[in-house]
Amino acid sequence: MANNPGDFRNPKIQDTGKKSSGGIGKWIGIGLAALVVLLLLLWLFGALGGEDAAVETSDPDAVTAPTN
Repeated sequence: MANNPGDFRNPKIQDTGKKSSGGIGKWIGIGLAALVVLLLLLWLFGALGGEDAAVETSDPDAVTAPTN
């Protein structure tokens, strides 16, 4: 039995004053967030569009008029 029955259900919470900086997990989260933002910006500005660039090729069978 506890020495002081009033403290039986009263846990002591101690604050050591040491704040956790997050370590490597924080940097991984920042990196992933930056990657998502960059991909979103690329998508919004059309860099990730599925359109292929049209390359104009000359048809060897086409008849063209000579220019002077």
